[in-house]
Amino acid sequence: MSEQKFNRVQVMFNAEHKPYLYGAIHIVDGDPANQWCESPFVISKTTADGREIVYGTVARTIENARSQLDRLQAFRSEAQRRLDAAGIEPIEGTVSQLPPCDITDRIFDEQDTLVEEVLLIVSVNVRVLSEIFPRKMKRAKVKVYDYDNTCVDNIELSRIADLLLHNRYIMIRDQYVVDLISDEKFMSDRPQLGLKVDFEEYLGEVQRALEDLTVNDLIGRLRGTTKQLSSSSNIKDIVFLTQNLYTLGGLVITDGTRVDEGPIKSILDRVAEQILDAGPKPAPGETRQLALVFGAPRFSLEPELDNKQIRIQVQVNGKPEELVMDYENFFSEISSAHGDAKLLSSLRNTASST
Repeated sequence: MSEQKFNRVQVMFNAEHKPYLYGAIHIVDGDPANQWCESPFVISKTTADGREIVYGTVARTIENARSQLDRLQAFRSEAQRRLDAAGIEPIEGTVSQLPPCDITDRIFDEQDTLVEEVLLIVSVNVRVLSEIFPRKMKRAKVKVYDYDNTCVDNIELSRIADLLLHNRYIMIRDQYVVDLISDEKFMSDRPQLGLKVDFEEYLGEVQRALEDLTVNDLIGRLRGTTKQLSSSSNIKDIVFLTQNLYTLGGLVITDGTRVDEGPIKSILDRVAEQILDAGPKPAPGETRQLALVFGAPRFSLEPELDNKQIRIQVQVNGKPEELVMDYENFFSEISSAHGDAKLLSSLRNTASST
């Protein structure tokens, strides 16, 4: 009689260390004696205003990049307010042709510093997204110009991040990022000084790349990770799947989301049936309306990996409801119901619906 072999990964939650929610991963790999618990890691933090920040997720990476675009826009709005208050107008309708004076000089100095900071933070987060969605993000490129403003090359957004991480020289001049040089490379495969990218073109391409990412893109990555996952998998893959499943529900169920199909509808239909069964029988031809209030669901991987199942948990009318599904069916239903939704648009909405 052979001893049972285990293929088990379970995440245990600990909410006693507020504002942080901790997780610890317990693994049983094969022989029951071969089991251990990894060191705890922070799943999320609840901020003073009640928001939950979940670390290590695609959602947070997109938010980090977007927040920098918002930061730059806020600076420009404030700069325009300062110019209006001083009665300063562009010479020929462009910001770069503002008349020289103390206020405009200060604004340009501040802008140069901010642009360099935004470039670094945005690029690092775009690089992370390029590692997660290589085929999708590889399309995002910006033109490289030489000293005489002639386009000489196209560069991937992720390569800009590589250059920044190892940069030996960079400067901001007007709308250009000039001579971004790493310890080994230039912005073009044809090395020369004077190479530059237009920062506005760069931001536009970043915005398009972020807007192009969909729930289906994320599902594709999570499905592949789930399929390959076992108790001997790298811990980083377990954490990646745990964190991104945890936040997926808030991306697919947002304010105004119609729930016409998918696992959440199955739960709502079940609750509705229970309510109707518990009440008086309707008269022939009578139509009844039910109000079901529910929040963002939480998805998690069931511990027994040989079964490859996903658990859906959601509050409906203040009561916890659950459903466990085969992972292929789960991802297929989520894709069919919400796959075309844009991740960036989902993040702009609050994760609750009625």
